[in-house]
Amino acid sequence: MNPDPKTQESLSFLGSHAVGVLATLSPSGEPHARTVYYVSNSALEVFFLTLSGTRKVEDINDNHRAAFVVSDEVVPKTLQMEGIISELTNTAEIDTVVRKLMDIFTSKGEHFAPLAHLDSGRVLFYKLSPEWVRWGDFTKSEGTDEAFTVIHP
Repeated sequence: MNPDPKTQESLSFLGSHAVGVLATLSPSGEPHARTVYYVSNSALEVFFLTLSGTRKVEDINDNHRAAFVVSDEVVPKTLQMEGIISELTNTAEIDTVVRKLMDIFTSKGEHFAPLAHLDSGRVLFYKLSPEWVRWGDFTKSEGTDEAFTVIHP
């Protein structure tokens, strides 16, 4: 079954970007937001990696709920999602994510991946499975109801 045009547009948007903002809550309830490199799939799931011992990992271990936003600074469009984060343990799934992320990292030239510049730690792989997704396209809309579309993942 082919997705409806708005879902297809949101999938294309998510797949054409590589950096988003991941928001979590600390164990004490403080909000934390950070940019992450990511890859995605046709289920609007977002995959990213991080190092053990980070605030990100501490937050995720305490509360698996998170929000994620991708925006375009040139064209006024955004994809917003909320969902559940789980750690990837399936080697085949991890291999696919690593391969896609390495393509992104190596395309950035000398600056490579931010985590390559941090202290060493175990690399962990995560998936955000969306429960709520909202696509915002401000290029041809009049009013909130036209600008935003809730996408059903």
